[in-house]
Amino acid sequence: MQKEWAQRFKELMQLPLDQPIPQEYSTYFRFWLLFDAPCLNRRRPVEVWLSTIRNAPHKERLARNMSESMFACYEISQINEDTMTLTALDTRKQIQVIKGESIPREKLVFTRLLRVGQRYEFFGPYTSFVHEMRGEILVQLEKYNHLEEDRQEYNAWENGWKVFGWSIKRTEEVEPVMVSAPAMTESMVEAAFWPVVEPKEEELPLRVMQHLEQFYMNHVASLQKGTQNLYSRSLESLYKYLSMRFGQSFDWSMLDEEVMFHFLSVWYLDHGKVSVPGSKIFLNTLKYLFRWLEEEGISDVYQTYKRVYASLIRTLPVAVEAKKWMKENGIKPDYQNNDQNEPAHMVMLAFSSTGPVLLIEDKWMPVHLLGVPTMWSEHRFWVHGTVQMEPSGCYFTRIDGLYPIVSLDKQLKVLGHK
Repeated sequence: MQKEWAQRFKELMQLPLDQPIPQEYSTYFRFWLLFDAPCLNRRRPVEVWLSTIRNAPHKERLARNMSESMFACYEISQINEDTMTLTALDTRKQIQVIKGESIPREKLVFTRLLRVGQRYEFFGPYTSFVHEMRGEILVQLEKYNHLEEDRQEYNAWENGWKVFGWSIKRTEEVEPVMVSAPAMTESMVEAAFWPVVEPKEEELPLRVMQHLEQFYMNHVASLQKGTQNLYSRSLESLYKYLSMRFGQSFDWSMLDEEVMFHFLSVWYLDHGKVSVPGSKIFLNTLKYLFRWLEEEGISDVYQTYKRVYASLIRTLPVAVEAKKWMKENGIKPDYQNNDQNEPAHMVMLAFSSTGPVLLIEDKWMPVHLLGVPTMWSEHRFWVHGTVQMEPSGCYFTRIDGLYPIVSLDKQLKVLGHK
C-alpha cells in the first residue's frame, strides 16, 4: 500500500517519480500517509482510527484533534517566554503555540499543529523558509485554493503539501543566493562587471557587419519610424559592446551565457539612457536577431539566448525602474553631495514584506528607504554604492549602479570580471 501511495506523495512534493522517496522525506511521508492520504477505502487512517474509539472521551478528543489538523504554512508573528503566536498564511487566523525546546530558524514554517487544551503544539516534522518567500508562497496558496478542477473531497488535505513541495523547489533557486552571497570575496565583487582587459577600439569583422546589415534591411527598415529608432538603438548597443569587448576577433559563437548576462544585466544598465519600455524592446530586438541568425543557418546562439531571455524579460525592466527610483530616493538626504572618492561596494538589496534589507557580513540588516513601491516586494538586486551603518539600520550614501539578480553561478563569474 505504501508503494502505491508513495507515487502520489512524490507528485505532491515534486520529487522524481522514478526514484525512491529520499531519506530526508521519509518522516514527512509517514505523517502524510497517516493523516492526509485517503488510502483506506477512500478514508484517511486517522479517520478510521477515530471511528473505532468507544467510551473513551479523552482518546476520542485527541483523535478528533489529530483528524482535524492540517499540514499548512504559518508565519511566526511573536515569540514569548513560553509560547509563540503563529498566523496562518492563507486565513490570517492567529494561533498560540506552546514553545518547545527549539524554535524554527526562519519566520515561515510548514508544519501540522495539534490542539492541546486551549493551545497548540507542533505535531510532527516541520521546515522553515526565509521570510522573503512569503509573497511567492501566498501566490501558490491562492492558486491551489481556487483551482476549480481541483475541488475534490481530499483536496484541502493536499494543498499544504503541494505548496510545501513547490517551496522546496523554489528554495533551490533562492537559497543559493541567500547562502552563497556572503561567500563572495572582495576581489570577486569589486573587480566586477568588465573583463580585466583594456576596451578595444576596433570594428567588428566584415561578415558580422554584413549579418547585422542584412537583418536590419529585412526586419527593421520596414517598421514605423518610432519603432525603427528603438530597434536601431538596440542594435547600436550590441555593436558597441561587441566592438569594445571583442573587436576584430568576434564570432557569434563567443556569445555564451556568461557574456550575455554581462551584456544584458550589467553593461546595458551602465551605458546610456534606459527605460522600462526600452529594456523590453532591447531584449526582444536581440531575440529576433538571434532567431534570424539560426533560421539563416549562421549561428545557433539563439538556443543560449532563450535561457538568458527567460531570466531577464521580467527582472531587467524591474531593475531599470528600481535603479531610477533608488538614484532619486534611496540616498540619505544629507549625503546627496557626499565625497565621491569613498570606495563603493557591492551589496545585495532585498525588498521583503517587512521592509527593505541589505545582506551585510552574512546578516540581513534593515535599510532606511521610504516610500518603496509595493510592486517590488520579494525582489532582490545588486547595488553598487556606499553604505553608512548606524544603530537603527543602514543608509545608502551613494548609489553608482543597480542590477537584477539572475542565475547566481553565471553572475558570480560576471561579478568577478568588471
